Amino acid sequence: MNTVYESKYLKVAHHQTEQMFHYVFNEKTWNMTAEEYLLHLQDFIKIIRKYRPKRILGDMADFNFVIPPELQEWIDQHLFSVYAEIGFEKIAILLSTQYITNLSIQQTMEEDSTLAFKSEYFEDTEAAKEWLMAA
Repeated sequence: MNTVYESKYLKVAHHQTEQMFHYVFNEKTWNMTAEEYLLHLQDFIKIIRKYRPKRILGDMADFNFVIPPELQEWIDQHLFSVYAEIGFEKIAILLSTQYITNLSIQQTMEEDSTLAFKSEYFEDTEAAKEWLMAA
């Protein structure tokens, strides 16, 4: 596992042999602005293009930022289109303990117009990893 990105809100590791990213948002995201989230997304797109993972384990258990609708659309247009472009296959998301935050995460995933990858939600890391690695 190799850390490829780290900020005050987010850490991204690359598992080369599994062609997988593992990102973790921390509890400081309660103080994150929409502009900061957008900057993180832009950085994330750069590393997605560079490493081209097939799978992502997204740990959003401590994510405390409610994704506004305009950013949900931006994610579909910019991030999900890159997923389709690189042959990305699956994302497993460990959900937040915050109801409204979870709702915004799920709405974001439902914005996907590419239909190029599978997504699933989990509360357990091991179950998420098993799903990601299954054929």
